[in-house]
Amino acid sequence: MPDLLTHFAVAFALASPFLGTRRAFVIGVIALLPDLDVFFRVHRSVTHSAVVLLLFALPIAYLAHRGGVGWRALALAVASLLSHPILDMFQSYTPILYPFFGSVFVDVKAGFLFGGSLKPYFNLSVQTAAVDFTPFTSIKVPLLVLDTLPLSLVLIMISLLYSLTKMRSAVGAEVNPVVESRSPNPLEHDHTPISPNDVTVVIPTLNEREAIGLVLEELKREGYVNILVVDGYSTDGTPDIAREKGALVVNQYGAGKAGAIKTALELVKTPYMLVMDGDYTYDPRDIKRLLAHAPSYDEVIGARSNPQSMGWFHRLGNKIINQVFNLLLGAGLSDVCSGMYLIRTEALKGADLRSRGFDVEVEIAAHLCSYGKVTEVPINYRRRIGRRKLQTFRDGVQIVTSVISLARAYNPLFLFSTLASIFAIPGAILTIWELYLRYAYGAEAWSMGVAWLGLILLIIGLQGFTAATISLMLKRMERRIIQTLKGK
Repeated sequence: MPDLLTHFAVAFALASPFLGTRRAFVIGVIALLPDLDVFFRVHRSVTHSAVVLLLFALPIAYLAHRGGVGWRALALAVASLLSHPILDMFQSYTPILYPFFGSVFVDVKAGFLFGGSLKPYFNLSVQTAAVDFTPFTSIKVPLLVLDTLPLSLVLIMISLLYSLTKMRSAVGAEVNPVVESRSPNPLEHDHTPISPNDVTVVIPTLNEREAIGLVLEELKREGYVNILVVDGYSTDGTPDIAREKGALVVNQYGAGKAGAIKTALELVKTPYMLVMDGDYTYDPRDIKRLLAHAPSYDEVIGARSNPQSMGWFHRLGNKIINQVFNLLLGAGLSDVCSGMYLIRTEALKGADLRSRGFDVEVEIAAHLCSYGKVTEVPINYRRRIGRRKLQTFRDGVQIVTSVISLARAYNPLFLFSTLASIFAIPGAILTIWELYLRYAYGAEAWSMGVAWLGLILLIIGLQGFTAATISLMLKRMERRIIQTLKGK
């Protein structure tokens, strides 16, 4: 039968991502309640009926909610309670639908049949029997069952790893206070207005003949006169159109969009620099939203509020990049790849940008998340005019790779902790399992080689946690030094 640890592990794994390990522990204990019927000398009695459990659990959940308990926690508690008879139903006859139906046993067999060729097989049968609540004389209640112990340990360890990941992200956010909120409170800002004359609009271009004239005209109408077009050696006349519209045009050095940003940083003299693409996708009327929060932040990102203008594959890739960035950098941004963002010029001039392509936005955000303050505001996003330069899959993979590399430089705590967990968790499982076999079944049952492998993995993982702790101390020291220098 499913042992107590299995019932606990399933409920714990179900609740841990939503409630954390402490509350999930309580949820796991709740999953064991149906087995209290053994104290009445009856096992798998009415306490294993989903009908009876719901009949009692729902009114209690309602009263608990009236007392202030959230619906999510209550729903998970009820689900964990029901998971007990559901698991038992796959092992032996269980009165899961009592009193409306007899006991049910679902027999599932699946695997592969090898006889010269490999063939999968799957058999499912549902058997029923009359309900029998005859009191027992004695019964074994196993805490652990050898067959299900590995699965239970894996479920618990994965849940603990996930909680550790969230904790490391929170610590990373403490070390790198990134995003104050998506819509910052204006009452907390310095109300000194930022004039359009304090901003240089930087537009990286490469063959944007169809759109660049419209973009520059819109910028002029909004009152922006400091416009720098950094061209990547266009062959369609883009620089000529930009000069005709009154913009300062320079040719970039370096490769891709990253080279254009580096070139602009050497030329911009105003306190703020606004970067926007020259393909008509960003509306200059939204710049004032970014300027409203400029005095309080080193970077204000324009988060695209209507990504429907992008293809679905592009939207999916953008979401993946944001999730990976937030996970590895301890941030909370929703559009780290946005092509419109406002930067306090001095905050970025000392940065050693090493990106070469479209991942420059990610590197800028990572740098300013670590050494400054970043926020974002919603902006409009339009369909581009002209041929698209970004290749969703190729550039998306490059950006994700860049995020992982940046995590090593800007948030080594989380990266080292994750790598350590990859070694330590399977190492601990193998070591505990082999020791269990050794002391439960004797020296013939265990493998010395597997035990040594588990121990080596565990030691490597512990070394990784040591490196993570040292990196946290160094990162905090670095941040204090930078804050002291800024104060001077």
